[in-house]
Amino acid sequence: MEHQKIAVNAPLVRGEQFTLSALADAYMASFTGRDPYQHQRLHFFVEKIGHLYACEIDADHVDDCLDALKARGKLMNKGGTRRGGEIIATHKPLSNSTLNRYRSTLQATLTWARKKRLMPKGWSNPVNDTQRLPEDNARTRYLKPDEYERLIQMCRISHWNKLTALVMMAVTTGARRGALMGLKWEDVDLEKGEAFVSRTKNGEPFVLVLIPEVVAELKRFESKVRKDELVFGGLNPYKPANFNKVWNTALQDANVANTNVVFHTLRHTHASWLAKQGAPLLAIADSMGHKSLAMTKRYSHLCIDSRKEIIQKTFQRM
Repeated sequence: MEHQKIAVNAPLVRGEQFTLSALADAYMASFTGRDPYQHQRLHFFVEKIGHLYACEIDADHVDDCLDALKARGKLMNKGGTRRGGEIIATHKPLSNSTLNRYRSTLQATLTWARKKRLMPKGWSNPVNDTQRLPEDNARTRYLKPDEYERLIQMCRISHWNKLTALVMMAVTTGARRGALMGLKWEDVDLEKGEAFVSRTKNGEPFVLVLIPEVVAELKRFESKVRKDELVFGGLNPYKPANFNKVWNTALQDANVANTNVVFHTLRHTHASWLAKQGAPLLAIADSMGHKSLAMTKRYSHLCIDSRKEIIQKTFQRM
């Protein structure tokens, strides 16, 4: 594949926002490594989310990109070895090690910006909150029921009294971190057991179903807040709380740290538990807010027991 030469934008200025595209230019201009594919991998992310401010990219953006990369698969030059041939997606699977290298490229780029003190104070690299794939191509990590119970127990004794509600909502609704942290009290109807997300990652509104346990947890705080405040706000109730420290403490105390568990694991847990209970992939896709089943098929292996049961009931008299 022929690579285009990067045109360096104006120098990045500390304290000012800049897009991932601009950051990629600056990073590659200073890149002294020998990896010939660094530009190619970074260019993929620029094509997907290059228009976003670098400091506003979150783990969901990163996961969405990696999912798109996995769906695209390997590339092929229709012109063979000739330069300038048409590059097409083959949809042949990429190895986990290749996907991890893409992830590491974005991680290194954002870390470079932090070391240059270009990111806002308190910013944390969103790639750190995504899963590095095991290189033996094992399945997506999700919490087992006993792990979840231990985690909830540790959340209940956390210094941040809303951590329990946040973790419970993440698992029972399957909502992304960004959607949960953007919820306002005016979006929540505890009588109906619903929460309205005005805009999801796919650009469409979505209604979260709140189970009674979550409703009870949220009612502890409802009377103390204004309707325009964030449900999971920090000291400033109009800005999302930075809960990384208490989250990591809860993981550690629940003995699930160092097992490839990140906050996005809670979303995978939601889908995985639905699959194991026999929910059809279409229902799981709807609950996850997926636009197509392609994103949901990663959980299909968990449906095998329920599929066996359905097939046996249907055809046992034939």
